[in-house]
Amino acid sequence: MAGAYQYDTSGQSYFFLLTVLLLILVPASYSVLRGGAERSALRVPYPCPGWNDKAPEIKKAQGSRGGLQKSHVALALGWVAFAFVVQRASLQVAEGALYDPYKILGIAAGATEKQIKSFFKKAAIKYHPDKVHLLGNQTKEEASNHFVELTKAYKALTDEDIRKNFELFGHPDGKQEFSQGIALPSWLVESKNVLWVMGAYALVLGVMLPYLVGRWWYGARKVTKDGVLNSTASIFFRGLKEDITFPQLVDLLAAADEFALNPGLLKLRKNPNKAAVDEYARLVSTVRAGVDGKQGWEGYAAWSGSKKRARVLIAAHMLRIPIADKALLKEKHATISLALPLTTGLSSVALAYNWLSTTITILHLQQFLLQAVHPASSPLLQLPYVGPDVVEAAAKAGVASVADFGKLGAGDVEKIMRGAKDDEKRAAYEVAKHWPVVEIVSAKFQVIGEKVVTPGSIVSFTVKMRITPPGQHVNKPAPVPAPVTNGVVSHEGEDLVVGAESSIDELIGRRKDGEDGIDPTPLAHAPLFPKNRKPTWYIFIGDHKLNRVFVTPHKFTDMGDKHVRTVRMTFPAPPGPGLYTFQAYVMSDSFVGTDVQKDLRMKVEPPPADGAGLDDEDDISEPDEDTIAGQMALMKGQPVRRADDSDDDTSGTEEDEEEESSDSDSD
Repeated sequence: MAGAYQYDTSGQSYFFLLTVLLLILVPASYSVLRGGAERSALRVPYPCPGWNDKAPEIKKAQGSRGGLQKSHVALALGWVAFAFVVQRASLQVAEGALYDPYKILGIAAGATEKQIKSFFKKAAIKYHPDKVHLLGNQTKEEASNHFVELTKAYKALTDEDIRKNFELFGHPDGKQEFSQGIALPSWLVESKNVLWVMGAYALVLGVMLPYLVGRWWYGARKVTKDGVLNSTASIFFRGLKEDITFPQLVDLLAAADEFALNPGLLKLRKNPNKAAVDEYARLVSTVRAGVDGKQGWEGYAAWSGSKKRARVLIAAHMLRIPIADKALLKEKHATISLALPLTTGLSSVALAYNWLSTTITILHLQQFLLQAVHPASSPLLQLPYVGPDVVEAAAKAGVASVADFGKLGAGDVEKIMRGAKDDEKRAAYEVAKHWPVVEIVSAKFQVIGEKVVTPGSIVSFTVKMRITPPGQHVNKPAPVPAPVTNGVVSHEGEDLVVGAESSIDELIGRRKDGEDGIDPTPLAHAPLFPKNRKPTWYIFIGDHKLNRVFVTPHKFTDMGDKHVRTVRMTFPAPPGPGLYTFQAYVMSDSFVGTDVQKDLRMKVEPPPADGAGLDDEDDISEPDEDTIAGQMALMKGQPVRRADDSDDDTSGTEEDEEEESSDSDSD
């Protein structure tokens, strides 16, 4: 019989639905549970207990929600739906199985005809519709069908004609109809549902799909590559100056349109109660009268309402001014969470002009926002349970930084934090001992395959760093001997050293596993920042005399105390010869007071004259015609030295020698 296509009427469309759910749930589960830098850092063990503990105000604003998010709920519902579909699909009976009369009869495949007849005789008595005892929900029709199947199986093994059909077509009834099933429900093609189905197609393909694509397209065009609104980027471009101060930079950050257009902020500002209004007024007066109000705030009266609120809340965050109203506290956290990514847009503008001091100030702003520390405050406030009284006591003891605090003995910590609880002292001390202080092990310039640096040549800059926690023993790696190239030792230091030769791996940029010293980094210690954040470091080269960034920042992460982290950068050498002095900066976006600077010197020499420095061995001549190299060159159409030319050269040399000898004899 002719083949036919049939829509599903027996529930096989569940398998199609399973495929669709898996295509959605598997990548979504990876993205929600394991994707992203923050989630990868979350799986790295913390260096000490309490490293990622959030402050009470963060817990107060977040309430009992904890880490449960809408995406987690949606993902859980999706897997519940998947389990339901799996359960329904497991109830479906597979179609198209091979016909096996032995299995139907329940006898071994090697049974003789006598055994088959004997078994069927007993089965016919037992399963005959008129004699069978129905079981449970079994109907008489089902019993009759079972008896018919037994009879067909028996005849397929004993009756010659029926057995011939079974051997030829695999079934006692002869050739069976072949059908292709489509795992879609049959109601999709029923005439009574045509209008509904066509309407759904039109809604999805004609309305929803264009809307989603258009929304994505126009949304992508509204922001820059840094995720900043184009209007905000324009504000930053016009307002950022080379000599901008930190207060002016915060004023410019607060002018971003995101603070006026963000739906989450607008919702939090809607219908504030009297307590929130009064507390905001108190914040304004406290901030303006404090250390932050002494500089900046130019033209405050003419600012928009969103800029005023953003500026006040950013200052209140860095000054750690307590906020009692929960709605205003949530608005502050939303403002800070929005402000930190916006600093990337400021950095892009500063780097477009290669302003060194402005770039450094922006990176400091990132650190202050994450740690909730004001530039006028002590960096010791980054430690848990450390307040102004502890900072004052530490200053008297000569402790000015977190690294200094981590190097103290337990007795000194006891004196400085007198009055604090034992667990609070222990928490502050442990965090300080594991503070990520960066140490530059070595830094060098190198031009691959060259002996000198010439103007405009491509210079490779290699920096080796590691984290040296103040109170923790550092596993120092075994010293690596300096490479010797043609008798010249390439020392790693402040001056440029150029090796004469380089390995093939170095020339093509191939590196061995673990050579970069990647050490997974845990989340940053930021108790007053509402979100988890993985720390990142930037390394760049600048000239503080010219206030210019010479090599743009290279962003990297995963640096620890177990391995030496190696970072490589390339850049063109200066256009003219001379001795140049630069500074290499390594700065974190997460920790205040951990910046490292190293002075570097690079000597650029004039390019050698044409042909200078070439040895006779380096002179490449045409191959002889009678050599293998010459034959290959001829096949490629390249020039070769003819045999007669070499003979002439040889004979001429011999004649000259004979003449010289005869002249000497005559003498």
